Amino acid sequence: MIDTKLLRQKILDLAIRGKLVPQNPTDEPASELLKKIKAEKDALVKAGKIKKNKHESFIFRGDDNRYYEQIDGKTTDITEEIPFDIPENWTWCRFRSICSEINVGIVIQPTRYYTTPENGIPAFRNANIRPNKIDDSNWIYLNKAGINENPRCIVHTDDLLISRSGNAGICCVASQKYNGYGAVDILIATLLSPYSQPKYYSFCINSNNVHQVILQMNRGVALSHIGVNSLVDVLLPIPPLAEQKRIVSQIEALFAEVDKIDKDSADLESALTLAKQKVLDLAIRGKLVPQNPDDEPASELLKRIKAEKDALVKAGKIKKDKHESFIFKGDDNCYHENIDGKVTDVTEDIPFDLPDEWEWCRLSTISEFDLGKTLDRQKNTGNYRKYLRSVNVLWGNIDLSDVKEMRFEDTELERYSIKKGDLLICEGGDVGRCAVWNKDFVFYYQNALHRVRFYQKCIPLFYQFVMMFFENTGLLKKISQGVTIKHLTKSTLNSMFFPLPPLAEQKRIVSQVEKLFAVLETMLG
Repeated sequence: MIDTKLLRQKILDLAIRGKLVPQNPTDEPASELLKKIKAEKDALVKAGKIKKNKHESFIFRGDDNRYYEQIDGKTTDITEEIPFDIPENWTWCRFRSICSEINVGIVIQPTRYYTTPENGIPAFRNANIRPNKIDDSNWIYLNKAGINENPRCIVHTDDLLISRSGNAGICCVASQKYNGYGAVDILIATLLSPYSQPKYYSFCINSNNVHQVILQMNRGVALSHIGVNSLVDVLLPIPPLAEQKRIVSQIEALFAEVDKIDKDSADLESALTLAKQKVLDLAIRGKLVPQNPDDEPASELLKRIKAEKDALVKAGKIKKDKHESFIFKGDDNCYHENIDGKVTDVTEDIPFDLPDEWEWCRLSTISEFDLGKTLDRQKNTGNYRKYLRSVNVLWGNIDLSDVKEMRFEDTELERYSIKKGDLLICEGGDVGRCAVWNKDFVFYYQNALHRVRFYQKCIPLFYQFVMMFFENTGLLKKISQGVTIKHLTKSTLNSMFFPLPPLAEQKRIVSQVEKLFAVLETMLG
């Protein structure tokens, strides 16, 4: 799969180095363009429309092939500050040299100026700024008082809009559509028209080379902010105006092609996601692989599971299930559940029909499952041991990159251990998210996880696929409890109906799902 983000950055990198389009020897050099910009700024200062730049910068290349900067009559060697070479008819300058003004939208208590769409004008925030584009969702609106008291917060056509926080330093251009909009806590850079191509400078600022320099100038500890005083000193490579236009045109054409790749990739990923969901749907309904009449039916498997459980109860290794469940299909073609001698019609709760040799059951019928140990630093005693949290359990994978430790007594080790073949299911957060522990070493687990240990060598991976199927169908979301933070309690988990295929068919299903998923992953690259 093509990394389109990296591809866009490569295009921008070539552009700002003068390698995206050929240079034209007939173009007026950038040094002359900067002279015109300076003359225009001087005229505006004289007319009282803008303030004079106190520290005007002029950057040039000396006869020794080194770069120098002249500020207030003082010349300094800045060669080490120049990040890369540029074509001969280009030049370097500070950001402030190409701007008539750089302002900040309303910063101090802007909410006091907020109003309804009917009574105000839309205003930009950091959230509205994306690289080289504008996000038209979630506008806020400023009243007349806010505009009148903060005239510099007004956006004009071709202004550069730069985010101050969040994704700080990201830039876009205000088109004619946004002329007269307000701004809250963003930077507004006004270029000198007709001597600039605003889109070129937006592309330039969003390139990694320039953007990383801006990020280094961020102010703030908890929340980084781009300040005007820092931004003005950023070095920009300046092409001739005619070349700026050619660069913009070429970038837009190339980005349009990259957008097509993005769309195709998104469409492919969506199609493959749907394909995976279809594979799981067929698998869990008993339609992915053919049934084999020689397979031992699931009803016999259930008998063997019950015998194993009875033996474990007799040996004192597990507790007897107080409410043993037995689900069967009656002569009336309806499903019934027998619990403690009480038979209930559960036909309406059965999600779909199964093959004849399959059975429906509760999770407690085919497994022993329980929550892990509660973390309590004040009360926990014993030796420190590594344990899993819900964040460690991804869909189909265990992430051990960030593992914590807590105290376990020796008497707790067996109860809270995870062994190879255990299925771990998230109790909270992304409820139902699960993966099989396939490591040969023992780990431990917290009470945010259910550990499911199957009887009679039922295939844990099959039930991982069952949980993924439940997620795809919306069942997990439907049954999870809690208003803000959802939970999949033990009783809720055991209220679900689980399909039980013959053991041999479980193996065939898992093998086929893994093969098909591998093919689909290969298509994604």
